[in-house]
Amino acid sequence: MLFFDNIFMISFVIFYPFYFLTHGRTRIFILAIASLFFYAWWDYRFLSLLLISVMVDYTVAIKVEDEVYQPTRKFWITLSIIINLGMLGFFKYYNFFTDSFVAAFGIPESDRFMIDVLLPPGISFYTFQTMSYTLDVYRRQYKAERDFTTFVAYVAFFPQLVAGPIERPGELLHQIIREPRFKWPNIYIGLRLFILGCFKKLVIADNLSPISDAAFSNPSAQTTTGLLIGAYCFALQIYCDFSGYSDMARGVARTMDVQTGLNFNLPYLSATLNEFWRRWHMTLSYWLRDYVYIPLGGSRFGFAKHIRNLLITFALSGLWHGAAWTFVIWGIVHGLWITGEILIARAISWSPPRYVKIFITFHVVVLLWVLFRAPDFGTALIYYKSMFTANAGIYSAADNFNLAMLAGYSSPLVLFSIWQYASGTLAPDLRWQSRQIHALMLGAAAFVVVLLGSESAKQFIYFQF
Repeated sequence: MLFFDNIFMISFVIFYPFYFLTHGRTRIFILAIASLFFYAWWDYRFLSLLLISVMVDYTVAIKVEDEVYQPTRKFWITLSIIINLGMLGFFKYYNFFTDSFVAAFGIPESDRFMIDVLLPPGISFYTFQTMSYTLDVYRRQYKAERDFTTFVAYVAFFPQLVAGPIERPGELLHQIIREPRFKWPNIYIGLRLFILGCFKKLVIADNLSPISDAAFSNPSAQTTTGLLIGAYCFALQIYCDFSGYSDMARGVARTMDVQTGLNFNLPYLSATLNEFWRRWHMTLSYWLRDYVYIPLGGSRFGFAKHIRNLLITFALSGLWHGAAWTFVIWGIVHGLWITGEILIARAISWSPPRYVKIFITFHVVVLLWVLFRAPDFGTALIYYKSMFTANAGIYSAADNFNLAMLAGYSSPLVLFSIWQYASGTLAPDLRWQSRQIHALMLGAAAFVVVLLGSESAKQFIYFQF
């Protein structure tokens, strides 16, 4: 069930009045049921995995909070981690590790034990969300939630269940518990975020998708210019696709008087790759920082261990994104580039102007997206080789159309991002004396979504992670 599907719109309209007209545990129960219904619509068979994760971490959190004997507390938290990562590892990485084992030892395909393992929607997101909850309770940073229905509503909160943001208990759980208030400003902010997300997804991402798909499906048949355009298209596509989902999720939640975390903050205007990861998929970056990088020691025990911890964290980030060696290497290269940034900053006091650094960082990110998007190393190498050598020619007639598409669909986003960057704020303007102008702008944006939105809307890219 996608946010822009008719079934979601109808379901949400039915759910919405009950959410505000009921109170206490009744309201939370309705929210929990609606969230489970939303998830079950994808595939009801995977609902059991979500409920197992919920039941395990609900029980473990209470156990580790009530227990004073440290070895017993460690037993319970270890059990939670093993079960959560075990389910995630099997359903997401079984095929990856099996294929790697078969390739490494030259096992004939006929001797391989075959099993089809489907990836449950959102398993990476809700697994990390429940793990952060139990780990925070274990560290005594947050108290265990004793009401099971409330905990279900927190983990399965439908706006952000399938593709984030990854919410900590201190950020979302208390908003689930408190009574929401219907406010017109929330409706305005929610609609603005939702329409912006639809614009990014349906108008930009889905219309640029055919260009990037064609480039990556057969890079040896493309011109050098065509591959450059394909790389730029995918960079904008993945940003608009994922940040578009986050905007829609935040918009739906805001209409419910719930504020979820900002997941993207103009990442392509970053001056370093380190800054990029503070602006891209921010809730994942902060999760890995707090639960992987810092527990490993962070930067506290010398430069060598600092770099080791950095590379481990980025390797895990790559593996989180996808079950393939291309993702692992993609993450490690990000870590290596950031290591280079640290070394250069230590050795040289001079720094080029920020706009130069933004230009360089953006193109480093675009080049690394090629490795992220390519189905395998072979395709990625062909893409890189053909992009930097005039393989089949520098330009073709088809490149004219693709370049026009790239410029036409990206220009509104570029202008909007520059305006946001220059204004220094992502907060909506709530000066109600200009509400007519706001209504006109929202209506115009909605009209553009209907007029220019892709006729074949695709699932969000991050659903596969």
